[in-house]
Amino acid sequence: MDAGGRPPGTRRVDPPDTCGPLDPRDRTQAAGVLAAALADDPGYTHLFPVDSRRERELREVYRMTLADGLRYGRVLATKLGDEVTGVLALYPPGTYPMPLARWLRQSGRIARIAVRTREHSGGIIRFGELTSRGVPADCWYVEAFGVRPDLQREGRGSVLLRTFLDDLDALGVPSYLETTKEDNVGYYHRRGYTDAHEPVPLAPHGPHIYPMTRPAARRTAPSI
Repeated sequence: MDAGGRPPGTRRVDPPDTCGPLDPRDRTQAAGVLAAALADDPGYTHLFPVDSRRERELREVYRMTLADGLRYGRVLATKLGDEVTGVLALYPPGTYPMPLARWLRQSGRIARIAVRTREHSGGIIRFGELTSRGVPADCWYVEAFGVRPDLQREGRGSVLLRTFLDDLDALGVPSYLETTKEDNVGYYHRRGYTDAHEPVPLAPHGPHIYPMTRPAARRTAPSI
């Protein structure tokens, strides 16, 4: 069996979901999908240690992320009927980290997040500094990626990534992401990402941020 639970040699059939740009009217639902998908991520269990609050706190974070991403980046979603099942939020080169003007635009949301996260805000700020510092200026940045937990391992994440990476390969541009879940490193390796540098510790004994880059596809000259 592979990481997706398929026997070797079998071909994955794409799920019946549609895949395309996130409708802004689905932003709250999409934030809930990301919060649920990433609630057990080692980085977030470290930053948001109260189990009963974590998913609610992450929903506020991702409502802000998606509001900014819809305006300045690209947000893809898979949908099954009216339900958002997976989300991939991306920033083109030169748009991340957010400049001061964009932070000011988000000030109301930031205040709500600060109230909800209270004693954890210092660690969250450090996490943001560590991640934003490593984003190469020439790369598309994968800011958030997740599939609804009850629908994982059915190909939705692969569809979202393939849609994005096919477009990048056509343009011949690189991309960059981080994960704090070591199990995800192999998943991204299989999709062309390599380790950008040594993992960065969030705390002396972990968890760690694993930075990864995917080089620009080599564009072949047309045959004459």
